[in-house]
Amino acid sequence: MSDGIFAFAITLLILNIVLPYGTSRADVPQALLELWPKYLAFLISFVVIGLYWIVHVRQFRVIRKYDTGLLWLNLLFLMFIVLIPFSTGVLSDFEETASVVLYAANMACAGFTATGLWIYATRRKLVDAKLGPAWVRRGIIMNLIAPGWFALSIGLAFINANLAVYSWLLIGVAHRVVDWIFKLPKPDEDI
Repeated sequence: MSDGIFAFAITLLILNIVLPYGTSRADVPQALLELWPKYLAFLISFVVIGLYWIVHVRQFRVIRKYDTGLLWLNLLFLMFIVLIPFSTGVLSDFEETASVVLYAANMACAGFTATGLWIYATRRKLVDAKLGPAWVRRGIIMNLIAPGWFALSIGLAFINANLAVYSWLLIGVAHRVVDWIFKLPKPDEDI
């Protein structure tokens, strides 16, 4: 499995949070408060990497076979995961449209690649034979929410970069709403 890559990416996130060089002991409380953009970027990235890890584990729990195409798609997905600490650092250091676009594009590419991996595995019949079409459809729909949201936020970033960033906090709500609207079947945990 690819768990080590996710652990590595999550661990690298913390390296973006450092006190400015030369901070005196008396200035530490103020310096810690001024790091709030880095805390926010860390939190968002930690949660998103965690969610992508959960999706990845769930996908590979039912993928029974692999081929070269699946391996390359997985490698592409992991490349976008490893890029997240960099785009997080840029986002937390430069609060401007370009950094928001870079971050959102990174997240969208990771999510679209994970969805592509799922579609590839199910179409090539690399998954458990007991997996029904409703389960496959649910996986595709639910996998598209986060990357779709991040992709849409790129346009929003050109209007208001901060609004685009704060919109990411609603991705979890969007998952619940889509699940409720489409009444998607829940996956059978025993598969």
